[in-house]
Amino acid sequence: MTEQSTEKPVIETRKGKSVWLTLNRPQIKNAMNGEMIAMLVEAFQRLGSDSETRAIVLAGNGDAFCSGADLGYMMQMAQQAAAVSNTNQQSAITLTSLFRGIAECPKPVVARVHGLCLAGATGLVSASDIIVASNNVKFSLPEVKRGLIPATISPYVVQAMGVQAARRYFITGETFTAEKAYELGMVHELTTPDTLDAKLESILAELDSCAPDAMAACKKLVRDVSRMDITADETHAEVAARLAAVRGSAEAAEGMMAFMEKRKPKWVG
Repeated sequence: MTEQSTEKPVIETRKGKSVWLTLNRPQIKNAMNGEMIAMLVEAFQRLGSDSETRAIVLAGNGDAFCSGADLGYMMQMAQQAAAVSNTNQQSAITLTSLFRGIAECPKPVVARVHGLCLAGATGLVSASDIIVASNNVKFSLPEVKRGLIPATISPYVVQAMGVQAARRYFITGETFTAEKAYELGMVHELTTPDTLDAKLESILAELDSCAPDAMAACKKLVRDVSRMDITADETHAEVAARLAAVRGSAEAAEGMMAFMEKRKPKWVG
């Protein structure tokens, strides 16, 4: 990224129907502090209900995507916990709300990953819907080397890389490459540094052609179905009901009519 640094830890930029949230602490590899986390939580909540936003891009300024949580911030929270019993727990809940906010945001979230992606940053990526990474990215879950555990990001990272891979990388804290992340299915698109933005733009163009409400419903569908028992009658009744509900919507009527008339649909929002 070459955007000019400002004092804000997150730069919000609207580009057409997409909004870019760029982590902006490049001098320390975009390490997340309390202010950055709070800004991201607020932005995903706000943009999730914004009819003018079709997709959200999560990116990093400087030579790294993100190096995880700022250890100075983590130590401050631990020190405050000694004086205020619920401060440590509350800061962990706030961090959890960030990853959950990304995963449950009604808008598609695309992670643009380059350079380093460490610790909590792996959670940011894993909670996102589509991950585009440069082949020079180094991933790591080094919490165990700091006497910590990747607890708040674990629901998303385990789902993204799989249980067996998580066993290894949670326990060893070792670095793994973008190629390995791609092999594990954690990364959707692997590019060279100079083609990263072109691939990203092609994905955003695809999202722009899709029905906004249907995309939000698809995000929720994947989350819910992944927890369902596919042998249960209730599961099949539930998914049938969802199809029936969507099929009767104005958005579906426009999409099917546009297909029949061989024209582009006119989505609202």
